[in-house]
Amino acid sequence: MDQDTLRILLREAVRETVAEVLQTVLELDRTAFLQVHGGRRNGYYPRKLETAFGQVDLKVPRDRESRYYPAFLKPYVRRLVDVGEVAVALYAAGVSQRKAAEILSLLLGHRYSHETLSALTDEVLEAAGAFRTRPLPEEMAFVYLDGLSLKVFREGEGIVRESVYVALGIAPNGERRVLGFWLLPTESALGWEGVLGELWQRGLRRVLLFITDGLPGLPEAIRRVYPQAEWQRCVVHGVRWSLSQVRSRDRALLAEDLRRVYGAESREEALGALEEVKAAWGSRYPGVVGLWVQDSGAFLRFYGYPKVLWPYLRSTNLMERFIRELRRGTKVRDHKFPKEEAVYKLLYLESERQEGRWAERKLKGFSEVKEVLEKMLQERYAPRTQTLTHNRTLPTSPFRGKSPLAGAARIWYRG
Repeated sequence: MDQDTLRILLREAVRETVAEVLQTVLELDRTAFLQVHGGRRNGYYPRKLETAFGQVDLKVPRDRESRYYPAFLKPYVRRLVDVGEVAVALYAAGVSQRKAAEILSLLLGHRYSHETLSALTDEVLEAAGAFRTRPLPEEMAFVYLDGLSLKVFREGEGIVRESVYVALGIAPNGERRVLGFWLLPTESALGWEGVLGELWQRGLRRVLLFITDGLPGLPEAIRRVYPQAEWQRCVVHGVRWSLSQVRSRDRALLAEDLRRVYGAESREEALGALEEVKAAWGSRYPGVVGLWVQDSGAFLRFYGYPKVLWPYLRSTNLMERFIRELRRGTKVRDHKFPKEEAVYKLLYLESERQEGRWAERKLKGFSEVKEVLEKMLQERYAPRTQTLTHNRTLPTSPFRGKSPLAGAARIWYRG
């Protein structure tokens, strides 16, 4: 007897045993009910039930007064396992809908099409919409902005590459929160300004520091919406770009010199190390050195915050770890999605999963400087509290479709 035949026979034996056990439980359950509530038996009616071991045929007991119903069976439910929950869990884990349908068919002994799985996971869309528009806390100590690209099918355009904008916030106590995610055709400062405008609309009013890459125009977009917040340019992105611009034989030496800049014990020491970089490399690579000198304030902004937080603030590494988790799900789908809603389903499920993990462990170091960060927020925003006025408006939102920003009202603020 081959392994496949043995597996089928074993599965059948287990399924029959499960059916017998469930039938016995039903009989005992009705007997216990009648002993307590009185009444008489009234035969059975047939019902199919899907279990983890396959579909079984049951005879559900009845009573004359129609008061009895099996305690472990929900009305109208034909599954002892919640296929929807299993489907969503598989989808969130990065399993494609076709593969998930095969897995469920194997587990439950019933054929599921990928269209059925899509319908089950579509129930997530409402929760995803609520997640994306949920009110935000009034203050966050730090906000990371970054994005990733993926392929989406658009009617009339075919498969096109688009950008997902992601905002991640860190509270003064070290609690992490996904502030939102948005899908746009390309990444631009204008797109980020629309994102920031939505964060403001949803209640986020006070931020100490935004941490981003060096996208042109992004610092100005931040200042227009959050004029009292500071901007930290990611040193890791800066180093990567710098090393890509120099000869291979110079990369190790330049990387070490730049490490002495952002790895210094103080801002003054960092500026001294930057002068050494300028003297050593300025004539050979003026563009690279010019970037670090011109943006030295943004590259070294983290020195104005408690030292224990410097590793979190000088780069977007914390955000990139989260984005790697998002990419895990997109990689299984070859970074291609049949529609925009599929993108939001995946982003929501992964965001919810990560927030659940983060709730169990806050970032190290924040507990000891929590009061310092709260005082910085109070001092920064108390003298010049942002208020509603009609002085300025944000640009029209670039968001397509039914995004919460489509057609959004103007936002006014005074710095």
